[in-house]
Amino acid sequence: MLPAHAWLPLQWILLLGPLASPANSSEAPPPSRPAAAPTRAQSLVREGLKLLEADELVPAQAKLEEALVLDPERPEAHYGLGFIHERKGELEAARASYEAALRGNPRMAEAHDRRGFVLGQLDRVEEAIAEFKSAVALKPDLFDAQYHLGATLWWTKKPEARGPLERAVTLRPDHAEARFYLALVLKQDGDLAKAVEHLRRVVKTSPRLGPARLQLGLALQEQGDLPDAVAELRKALELDPLSAEAANSLGLALIQKGEADEAVTTLQALVARHPDFLVGRHNLGSALLQRADLNGAIAVYRDLAQRAPDNAEAFYNLGLALKQKDDFKAAEAELRTAMALDPKLPEAPYTLAVMLWQTGRPAEALPLLQRVIDLKPDYAEAHFVLGTVLKQQGDAEAALKEFRETIKYQPSSAEAHLSLGQVLQQKKDATGAAAAFNEADRLRRKKADAQAAALAVGVGLQRLKSRDPAGAMDRFREAVRLDPENAQAHFQLALALAATGAREEARAHFQTAHRLAPYLQAPEPARP
Repeated sequence: MLPAHAWLPLQWILLLGPLASPANSSEAPPPSRPAAAPTRAQSLVREGLKLLEADELVPAQAKLEEALVLDPERPEAHYGLGFIHERKGELEAARASYEAALRGNPRMAEAHDRRGFVLGQLDRVEEAIAEFKSAVALKPDLFDAQYHLGATLWWTKKPEARGPLERAVTLRPDHAEARFYLALVLKQDGDLAKAVEHLRRVVKTSPRLGPARLQLGLALQEQGDLPDAVAELRKALELDPLSAEAANSLGLALIQKGEADEAVTTLQALVARHPDFLVGRHNLGSALLQRADLNGAIAVYRDLAQRAPDNAEAFYNLGLALKQKDDFKAAEAELRTAMALDPKLPEAPYTLAVMLWQTGRPAEALPLLQRVIDLKPDYAEAHFVLGTVLKQQGDAEAALKEFRETIKYQPSSAEAHLSLGQVLQQKKDATGAAAAFNEADRLRRKKADAQAAALAVGVGLQRLKSRDPAGAMDRFREAVRLDPENAQAHFQLALALAATGAREEARAHFQTAHRLAPYLQAPEPARP
């Protein structure tokens, strides 16, 4: 059975929207029948469908049933009755009526479409898809069929969902739900920028469509636009305060944005409202750790471990929190429990190995680090710690190998280049050591410049608030000089330049900002 929420958008159209008029409602009766009965039947069908459009189900049903007494094979009458049965939740009766309509007229696209919806509700999804496909083949401009086909293909994870949804949006550009599903398909296909564009249009035309706010927030978060992501996720939660997904997503975005206090408040409310939502408890612990509330995080993780004694991640997080509190004995016990529960979880043996090394037990750390690398060969941090332990033990050749592996997977690690240089220096390789030291120094300077650039952007924004645009522009230019790859620096400088009328220079910085962070776009020019 399909979950109700998966079909809710379809119900917005099929059950709450107007009845699609069948293409053959005005067809003349077959010449083999007496003229009087079909003519009267046609009139009754028209009256019944008109009553149905006015939501007068009881008189509409009476008219349509009377029409079928006169003309038992009248397709439009069966079609209308099928819709009435749908409205009443009588799905088997609705299916039978639509099938009767199709026996009378196999080319009635609307009946194929409605039968497809009913079959979906009856958990006959593949048959439903076949009916939607028949409908669009017969009538390509039938919006309902294109939308239902695309949405169902998306829900069933079939790759061809994009085409029908694009056609549906072309047929009805302002239909929020069709555009919403198209955005989900685009996001699934990796076209995140286009998905965001469609989702922004959805929330503009349907600002109270909570699922669209949620998905827009998630897409913006994936793009790296945390301020707008948090704003959209807040709106999603306001629209549906009971949504565990919206609250959890907002909490995660706040953690990522560094707003630990609001993250804790949001996630505490989530777990109070949904005590069995374990993912929310995991994230609450993370938010408490970010806020340096070790006791609070430990309490959350202990409770989580009791609720889910087979959850390795709960024990791992508990061990991590205990390690940060310097309760090494308790941390070791929890980390070993996590390893026993999930032998393929690399983080638990890695954290335990680091703790053992830091507390003077390097020999015990070595096999754990090798285990981590066996599980995850590209775990750069594990290679680095292993190289450091080997270097301390005097095994220069093995250490050299691990530092090179670290650089292979994390070339921006200044620490790895520095350690590599130290080992090469021990081995009397002056040229190699000098190159490694130079690269380490370059990376350290680059990191320091990036930090200084981020600070300069923040100062520039503060100067804007203080109505000092010249001082703000100076800081934004300095940020761009320090870190040419800082998208926000280019974007804020572009905005400042545009405000002074320097359009060409502003355009160049807008383009750079957009290249570095596609979610950053120049504002649309004001309409006269």
